[in-house]
Amino acid sequence: MQKKMLCHGGDRYRHPNTIDFSANCNCFGMPDEVRKAAIEGVEQSIYYPDPVSEQVRRALANYESVEPAQVLCGNGASELIMTLARALEVKRVLLISPDFSEYERAFRTAKSEIEYFELKRENAFAWSDDFLQELKQTKADCVVFSNPHNPTGGVMSPAILKEVIMLTAERGCRLVIDECFMEFAKSYENYSAKQFLSQNKHLVILKAFTKTFSCPGLRIGYLLSADGQLIDRCNDNLPEWNLSLAAQYAAIAATGEKEWLLKTTEIIREERVRVSGKLRELGLTVYDSEVNYIFFSGPKGLYEKSLKQGFLIRDCANYRGLTDGDYRICVRKQEENERLLMMFAKERKRKE
Repeated sequence: MQKKMLCHGGDRYRHPNTIDFSANCNCFGMPDEVRKAAIEGVEQSIYYPDPVSEQVRRALANYESVEPAQVLCGNGASELIMTLARALEVKRVLLISPDFSEYERAFRTAKSEIEYFELKRENAFAWSDDFLQELKQTKADCVVFSNPHNPTGGVMSPAILKEVIMLTAERGCRLVIDECFMEFAKSYENYSAKQFLSQNKHLVILKAFTKTFSCPGLRIGYLLSADGQLIDRCNDNLPEWNLSLAAQYAAIAATGEKEWLLKTTEIIREERVRVSGKLRELGLTVYDSEVNYIFFSGPKGLYEKSLKQGFLIRDCANYRGLTDGDYRICVRKQEENERLLMMFAKERKRKE
């Protein structure tokens, strides 16, 4: 159990009284209207939640400009990843290295064979034509990856994305893209696969309000697909009442907070650029990010040293394809970011 908990960031239960830079949630916290709605949901929890989340799906469909029948709600994106792995019943899946570890865990549980495409460090872990060549020759019948990429925060170019969708469609290969961080990217509509959804039944998009509206404890996830039969199979693999009333009320409220999200993500983007520059000045190798977290390489042991000083950062050594000295930090508010940067600077000076 402890091993499972340590696979991801946000472990405040074993590290209380720390400033958490390890979980990539919107640093402005949960919007007031979402919090109020969640509280109202708790008060109404003397009743069962709607088992088909009808009002939530309608609100999400309006929010994403899709049809309600193309939306399936989950207890966080992680539940939907596990559900997809079971419902797809694929023999072989192509995953990316490094990437979010839950894809591997889900498809191993579903007894699928797994192969990997490695994003190269010397190419700054960026997507390239090499990935397109891999898609042309792979024997996999499903491809899964995050975009924006976790842990680097890089995005796939619209040109490569279009080719990926075309190639997988031609081969009859399922394509699952995790876009949970997409709204943090500037002009994110250009990078999202949603524009191709209605014409591509092989495409599935994973989303969540976990990061954007800073509500990981509520577990609000959803997937988008134009394949009604796949949604039915996924639904068959979900437990009844998987989305609590608090989550349902909060999700509906969150769909009305686009203006709040636009304002906060713009501030975060500006702060990310500033913090990335400061990290580079400290001699750290910083990789380009388009979202609310920064991936960098530095001295070994920085996680432990940060923890002793009251900062919880993400040690990325347990990502497939990464190693000791690889880290990720969330972009928090300026005052907290400055405190972390000062600690990094003191650690560097101590070593000189």
